[in-house]
Amino acid sequence: MLTLCYYLRSARWMVPAGFMLGTAPTYYSVWGTWRILTSVLPTRVFEYGDEVLYGLYQRLILFFFENCSGAEILLYGDHKEALAKKENIIFICNHQSTVDWLVADFLAIRQGSLGNIRYILKDGLKYLPLYGYYFRQHSCVYVKRGGTFNETKTDKQLNLFVRNKTPFWMVVFPEGTRYNPDLPLVIQKSRDFARAGGFPVYEHVLCPRLKALKLSVDNLRPAASAIYDVTIAYGSTVAPSGKTRLCGPSLADFLHGDCSLVHIHVKRLNINDVPHDETQLQDWLMRRFEEKDRLLKGFYESEDPSLRGRFGPDGQLHRLGLRSTLPAFVVFAALNAPFFLTEAGRGVYWRLALVGTVVSWVWVSVRN
Repeated sequence: MLTLCYYLRSARWMVPAGFMLGTAPTYYSVWGTWRILTSVLPTRVFEYGDEVLYGLYQRLILFFFENCSGAEILLYGDHKEALAKKENIIFICNHQSTVDWLVADFLAIRQGSLGNIRYILKDGLKYLPLYGYYFRQHSCVYVKRGGTFNETKTDKQLNLFVRNKTPFWMVVFPEGTRYNPDLPLVIQKSRDFARAGGFPVYEHVLCPRLKALKLSVDNLRPAASAIYDVTIAYGSTVAPSGKTRLCGPSLADFLHGDCSLVHIHVKRLNINDVPHDETQLQDWLMRRFEEKDRLLKGFYESEDPSLRGRFGPDGQLHRLGLRSTLPAFVVFAALNAPFFLTEAGRGVYWRLALVGTVVSWVWVSVRN
């Protein structure tokens, strides 16, 4: 019996994960209906509805990841200035976990910009069932690494934000992959790349790559107000026994309640202070990551026990009320009900999931 209870407790993350992922076909049907209804209307009409729907779905995600998981958000740095008003921004962040994208949600909902989040994504993510196609429709940008990087296509996609006056939080992870202490070869490869290029060698972040950030800055500068330089650390990555850094939490860890504290340091940088020249922008980016490395070194290695596991003494706990997220859960539960509770609905649901996946795979293969 104790063994059964243990496994049931360990698997409790599957219920919220199943609800969120299982809502995808429902979301897809609502979004597709809106896409058809607005096909003859100005683009901005469709985009506005898309942003409302995306924001609603992200509130559902935050209902589980923040309210239900019990995670607490500690904010440091320029967070008051950054969250005081809505604005178009480029968001750069260190990368250590498969759920780092949540940090943009944590901040954007507190500014009222949740529906405006877009991402620079690895090209392979376009094949995620339903999600891959939708992200492209939501104006996220897929990029390939190295010599296959199509700058012309990316320029055109990013220029649409300025041309159509589309609001945005453009999220870029300059490291390109996760810093994972359990993957020392990845860390060593990054350090070798830094040494070969004459760049600083960091201890707690990987060497950032310039290309995606440069394209974002070059194309979005006319419409952006600032760059948010965000550094994140998870309480669960601090080893109880000392200064060892543990790997970042997974989706299951988060939903299981094993990541109780998320530390977010925000530096708001006026876009006019960001260099235009490529060499200067490269130096600027390296300085930003040098600062991230310093913050993370203090977080994991501070000699002061009261500061270890913190970005400093000024962190402010910022709780998100249920009224911000619970209505989204109620809405999607109501939308899911006809699909799950009737035989006809279940048939439609599975056809949407299967046919939608195949059609979206074909579309992204041809168009991207």
